[in-house]
Amino acid sequence: MKIALLIRRYLTTGGAERYAVEVARRLARQHEVHVFAHEFEGEAAGNIFFHRVPRPFRKPAFVSQWWFAWWTARHVRGFDVVHTHERALCFDVMHVHSGTFVGGLFGATPEQRKNPFRVWLKILTEPRVPAYWLLEKKHYRPQPSRRWIAVSQMIQREVQQFYPISNDRFSVAHPGTDLPTNNLATARKIWREKLSVADDETLLLFVGSEFRRKGLDALVAALARLKDKPVKLVVVGGGDAEPYRQQAAALQVGEKIRWAGLVKNTPDYYAAADIFVLPTLSDAGPMSPLEAMAHGCPAIFSCATYAGMAEMITDGEAILLNDPKDAVEIAGAVEKLMNPATREEFIRKGRALAEKLSWDRTAALVEAALEKSARERGLIP
Repeated sequence: MKIALLIRRYLTTGGAERYAVEVARRLARQHEVHVFAHEFEGEAAGNIFFHRVPRPFRKPAFVSQWWFAWWTARHVRGFDVVHTHERALCFDVMHVHSGTFVGGLFGATPEQRKNPFRVWLKILTEPRVPAYWLLEKKHYRPQPSRRWIAVSQMIQREVQQFYPISNDRFSVAHPGTDLPTNNLATARKIWREKLSVADDETLLLFVGSEFRRKGLDALVAALARLKDKPVKLVVVGGGDAEPYRQQAAALQVGEKIRWAGLVKNTPDYYAAADIFVLPTLSDAGPMSPLEAMAHGCPAIFSCATYAGMAEMITDGEAILLNDPKDAVEIAGAVEKLMNPATREEFIRKGRALAEKLSWDRTAALVEAALEKSARERGLIP
């Protein structure tokens, strides 16, 4: 197949971007992949071809988004399938990486319902609101040849709550992972020394760039409940850390936290850590828990109400938090995994799950959806 791939930033940083890159590399083994993007990482090679989308508008964001949708709609004719990871006007298969705009506007559940007067005031006074809503309505408009791929069942359910898309038009392809190729024991020794973590200390790892949404405040509060135990925390990710530094100082655990910032070598931190913790409040398909498990780092993260990846935990491969805002529950989960025998059992199960949920598996599910679309339109046998 000749595939047009739409993604504004073709980079390995960021969840949707990393997903698109990993899948595109695997699709290119058998197909011709043309990437339409504003930004690229690396050079085009093999069966991957780059097409730079001009970017005359950076702000406001909704104008930039509409420009990308309009420009690509006029330059992706002649492909067997147009596969988009962005809001688009012309596509055959759309990847859904997050909840709906209308769900965020009004609230996706009765408990989340917003004040209708304030919502409609925003609609009438903020140009971005009707602009995003209109674009979303266009890209969830059912057509005979269109298909959608969600990164979790949680996301599929939310889309179908607001838009009349049948189950047979949807596929689910959770994010995958790769098993580490480096020497984990060596990386563990080197990076624990760099982080000043002793052999008898338990190192917790948090990976995420939206600290508030990812639940960092609850994790810092949980760390305070473990202050008398040999536990340290390293925080990997970009964002404003100052409120959380102040919280840690007020709870007298500031000296137990290392702020790594954005890094390129996240696998080294997985190797160094003893326990991965992500009490996220909303995450369609977080990759970091599975990556941690692949590196032999047992994971604690939010249940399927909050995190799409939790749908894949079926045999106790990780500890799932019923309430990610509850510092007592988080601290209890950490204490459970501080037991070496318990931790080894979770390491074994987590690695086995990571072996099954590879990026090759994800790419195969995506490829099947693309082929269905092209076949329905008579472009491949």
